[in-house]
Amino acid sequence: MTHPEPLHLMVLTALSRLFPEGGQRTARRNAWAAMSNNASHARDRREADAAISAALSRATVRVSAPTAPRRVSTV
Repeated sequence: MTHPEPLHLMVLTALSRLFPEGGQRTARRNAWAAMSNNASHARDRREADAAISAALSRATVRVSAPTAPRRVSTV
């Protein structure tokens, strides 16, 4: 003989049949928020990388090789 389901399980089952997409909607909303957050972080990283590269290119001093002194003719 099987035991009848407890009332709370029957209510939960009925509610899940009435609103089947609730969990899926939440999952999609969470996925969208995570994707938006990742895109924002990626944009920030690109901007920081560009700023650092620009600062480094301005700060780099180009040093040329020393030249030998010119000999002056005394003739």
